[in-house]
Amino acid sequence: MRKNNVKKKNKRIELVLYFFIFVFILILGRLSYIQVYKGKEYYDRAIRQSEIKVDLTSNRGSIYDRNNILLTDKEKEDVLVILKRNFKLNKKTIELLKNITNMSEKNIYKNFECKSDLIELKIRYLNENLKRKIESQSGVLIVNKTHRYLKENILTHTIGYINKYENKGVSGIERAKDGLLKNQRREYVEAFIDARQNVVPGSFKKYRDENLKSKNIKLTIDYNIQKAVEKALDKESKKGAVVVSNVNTGEILAMASRPNFNPNKVEDYINSKNQELLNKAIQCSYPPGSIFKIIVSLAAFEEGVVDEDEKFNCTGEIDLNGLKINCWKRKGHGEETFKEAFYNSCNPVFVEVGKRVGSKKILDMAKKMGLKDKVNIGLKEEKCGILPAGDKIKGNAIGNISIGQGDIEVTPLQVNQMTQIIANNGVYKKLYLFDSVLNENMKEIEKYRPEKDKVVVSPFVINRVRKLMEGVVREGTAKNIKGLKGGSAGKTGSAESYVNGKKLVHGWFTGYYPAKSPKYAITVFVYNGKSGGGSAAPVFRDIVKNINNIK
Repeated sequence: MRKNNVKKKNKRIELVLYFFIFVFILILGRLSYIQVYKGKEYYDRAIRQSEIKVDLTSNRGSIYDRNNILLTDKEKEDVLVILKRNFKLNKKTIELLKNITNMSEKNIYKNFECKSDLIELKIRYLNENLKRKIESQSGVLIVNKTHRYLKENILTHTIGYINKYENKGVSGIERAKDGLLKNQRREYVEAFIDARQNVVPGSFKKYRDENLKSKNIKLTIDYNIQKAVEKALDKESKKGAVVVSNVNTGEILAMASRPNFNPNKVEDYINSKNQELLNKAIQCSYPPGSIFKIIVSLAAFEEGVVDEDEKFNCTGEIDLNGLKINCWKRKGHGEETFKEAFYNSCNPVFVEVGKRVGSKKILDMAKKMGLKDKVNIGLKEEKCGILPAGDKIKGNAIGNISIGQGDIEVTPLQVNQMTQIIANNGVYKKLYLFDSVLNENMKEIEKYRPEKDKVVVSPFVINRVRKLMEGVVREGTAKNIKGLKGGSAGKTGSAESYVNGKKLVHGWFTGYYPAKSPKYAITVFVYNGKSGGGSAAPVFRDIVKNINNIK
């Protein structure tokens, strides 16, 4: 009996021992997790809690255009950095701040009510007398601050923006190249505080970190052409997008989206319904409408089912097994040739030709011309196009396919790629945005290589469509923009879509300039522009004029 009691007692001791060993292992594991795995994070948090800091640079690599013009980190200004806990706000100092900043007393107090211990005030006027007076105050530094983004907000959607607290790219190039751009050389104003929340004597000063080497990105974008594009878009406050590319190389020279936004105040747009933060050139796909007639024409010529002078009769509508498709001209165009139907953007004629070609051949041509897959210019927001497949191309679907409606959606970037192929006589030169990586001395350390050229459609077929596109400007739906020196060619489009149950009609114009030896492929999309000829084509004309005025 006594023996059994001893055994039970030993067993209990064993269990208690195992329990303590288990608890010890748990504690040891937790300590290891905190010190090893989470150590850096907790250390950084502790440092952040014991320091207050204002960055004087973006701490990111710069972005340049093709001609080494700065697109970021260009503009500088003098500011007052004030350590609130050391600065005495009274009648005398308020008057001093008013003279230097041109701020009202109310706004000065408002700035001093913010949560941060370090505040920035822009210097509007500063002579030697004011400088001496403000520098004699405790807790004040006069510093020169570099702003990440330009005041003119140019190329905004393409560049994107950052999360300032984490210095992390959120959209555009800032996001796509975040690993390359972040943690560069920096300048900052800093003050350390102790456990009692007092400023450590002598710690409030300007610092410069030279340990990190700079890497900068050079784009194919042309600053002056980008300005020309944005000027044309803003002329009549158009919503939409424009893409301009170099026909001979595939370089993207300009890319803009509207409405625009201020990357320094992104929080103002987060809950907006106006789509300011959307890059409509790459991030949104829309029905192409009549610009898709370019694809139908290419497929029809390739299959040999129609020629330019074949005559048709447009009565204003076509009945496709009970599905009626109307012409934009109510009473129809009457007798017209196929080329005239292209100039006039006549729906019934293109439905008839589409029936001859067949859905599969048309959609195969759309894929060859880049309207299905992403162009892949390196921005993570880019979307692919939508083309119908399977049961969506049965029955009467050919009607909508022939006029670029129904289950077809494309991005302005894809349409520009298609236009670039046409302007290049059937040669696919992949569009690209990034040129190279530069070091802090502007020396090239990495070159982005575009894909090899390839012929996707025969030059003979392409040339026939190019002549049709010239006719659109000469005597068709875009004759309102004829007269450009050197001539131009293109196709208008009016595309119906529904947003929240509301019918919208978007305007398209895509074309190239000059007509005979194309240099620029230009695609214009106007959100709810009603008609391509009325809304998008004039933007194309203004862009060409603005580019021609560049010295």
